[in-house]
Amino acid sequence: MTILLQRTKFKKGLIAFLFPLMLAGCTTLLGDNFSGLLKNDANASSDFYMNKLEQTQDQDGRQVYKLLAARVLVTENKLPQAEALLAELQDLSDEQRLDKTLIEAHIAAIKRNQNKADGLLKSIDPAQLSASQQARYHQVAARIAENRYDIIAAVKARIKMDEVITDVQRKQENIDRTWALLRNANKGLITSTSANGDIALGGWLALTNAYNQNLSQPAQLSQALQAWKSSYPNHSAAYLFPTELKSISNFQQTQLNRVAVLLPLSGNASILGNTIKSGLDDAKGASAAVQVEMIDTMAAPIDEAIAKAKQSGAQAIIGPLLKNNVDVILNDPTKVQGLNVLALNSTANSKAVNQLCYYGLAPEDEAEAAANKMWNDGVRKPVVIVPQSDLGQRTASAFNVRWQQLASTDADIRFYNNPNDAAYNLESSGAQDQALYVVVTSGDNLLTIKSALDNANIKAKIYANSRNNSSNNAAEYRLAMEGVMFSDIPFFKETDSAQYQKIEDATSGDYSLMRLYAMGSDSWLLINQFNELRQVPGFSISGLTGKLSAGPNCNIEREMTWFTYQNGNILPLN
Repeated sequence: MTILLQRTKFKKGLIAFLFPLMLAGCTTLLGDNFSGLLKNDANASSDFYMNKLEQTQDQDGRQVYKLLAARVLVTENKLPQAEALLAELQDLSDEQRLDKTLIEAHIAAIKRNQNKADGLLKSIDPAQLSASQQARYHQVAARIAENRYDIIAAVKARIKMDEVITDVQRKQENIDRTWALLRNANKGLITSTSANGDIALGGWLALTNAYNQNLSQPAQLSQALQAWKSSYPNHSAAYLFPTELKSISNFQQTQLNRVAVLLPLSGNASILGNTIKSGLDDAKGASAAVQVEMIDTMAAPIDEAIAKAKQSGAQAIIGPLLKNNVDVILNDPTKVQGLNVLALNSTANSKAVNQLCYYGLAPEDEAEAAANKMWNDGVRKPVVIVPQSDLGQRTASAFNVRWQQLASTDADIRFYNNPNDAAYNLESSGAQDQALYVVVTSGDNLLTIKSALDNANIKAKIYANSRNNSSNNAAEYRLAMEGVMFSDIPFFKETDSAQYQKIEDATSGDYSLMRLYAMGSDSWLLINQFNELRQVPGFSISGLTGKLSAGPNCNIEREMTWFTYQNGNILPLN
């Protein structure tokens, strides 16, 4: 016992003696060896490093904290601030100069300055880099490859990143990005690419092929993914499965016996509700597998309509249509707890709600489709002309968000109070040979804008939204619109089909009502594959209103069809 007490006292005394020395050593390690920080990941926010910069008097330390702050500012998409910090740097050490080059290469790649990014990377000797710096080096190489649409080269670069990343969160992020590249790649590219003995690449290609080949049968897809894990047990993606594929393991096929449809079937909005009902009824056909109960939301408050649906044993609801009724559900989602809900509208209050999706003919879908179309057509500096209204604000915002994703820059947005203003704005700016996305509320608006552009000899390539397309447009209008492209529902391609002829007669050719009919038809498709849409990433349905898939917050996104005016006719482009 005496010996034990003596040993305990000795340890305590030794710790008391060494503790100040340990602190001194830590201070030296963390305080003076600033450049060593550059070899590691920057895990804090840019604000943290800016605060450290302000607190540091040591010149070497200030240089390092500027580099760390700039590095994080780039990841926070604050490029001007990052570039301003880099411009302040001078008299750098070799280690600091190396890190600065990596950051500048990353910025150049984000800006799609390929030659500069390439040149900066080639000036770096990878053998001089730490594991953390190697990951950043390969990240820039991946971004350059993505910019060149060389998906396989980008994936190979991210595989090299995976080999040197030790942080689990960063590793998962890299795996998720690798998967996103492959999932969105052309299927033919995936099947035709050979791994040439690269086990990691071969595993990724096998996973993507398993996904693509079974996507239309989600229950079978789950089994295929499990089989892939068994075939590639040591693959990095088997340890950290792509995040969006994890939900598939719990997938349950949609099985409905009874559906309640909540629509305004009387009153002022009855023409809307009954047109949607007509499309839904035709899509359901004579099938007796699923019972449908129609509930008029104008005859009773929405709370009572939902209660009635529950009492009847409904497992799912299509509707409501009117925004105020959608908001009632959003304000208290417990009202629809246990039900699959396909709301036929969205509101400013729309948010992620379990088992609820939003579907409608939203102008945002068209704006996103326009951004995609213009980008794929090679347009790099689009001018977006929108009315000074809620429609204009929503479409401008949606277009710009998508354009930032595509081009890492903002689109040129211009608002107008009347169509003449829009044309004068373009004419007075002196711009020529533009590519325009013009949002209008009617064909007359577009005619005014295009005529003014023609008179000013402005050779604009014009893309437009669907509201210019009306059955009231005469041959003279179509001739004046020569070359204009616009998005609309693919149902309008089927002008010779019996279904189209029937609905054209029933609606007296009113395109607005025909779109609502198509929406009703597609709502039936969506509710019967509700789980597939929510749980299987990339799952889509080809409907009358477009190719439908679930986006963020389960907003049903529509891939539009593009048409063009040619010799007085309207022709589909895709």
